[in-house]
Amino acid sequence: MIKNVDLVTIPVSDQKRALAFYTEKLGFTVFTDKPFNDKQRWIELKIGGAQTKVVLFTPPGQEDRVGGFTGLTLACDDLEATHAELSARGV
Repeated sequence: MIKNVDLVTIPVSDQKRALAFYTEKLGFTVFTDKPFNDKQRWIELKIGGAQTKVVLFTPPGQEDRVGGFTGLTLACDDLEATHAELSARGV
């Protein structure tokens, strides 16, 4: 049966910029980064020891999803400390 959520896709218009934000600002690490087609890469990011990975990818024909609602909730141990750290990084 189902054990966990493996991937959550976040539609992005600029993969390079999104990758920089999620790695440099939020501290995610690259799990997979390889060409998908001549226009996009398949980029999977990991968050610490979490099982779920985030994918920065927009399927062809789904460009209208970029900048729309993404049902993603992130958890942390100390909200105030996390807020302070992310604010210091410019988030």
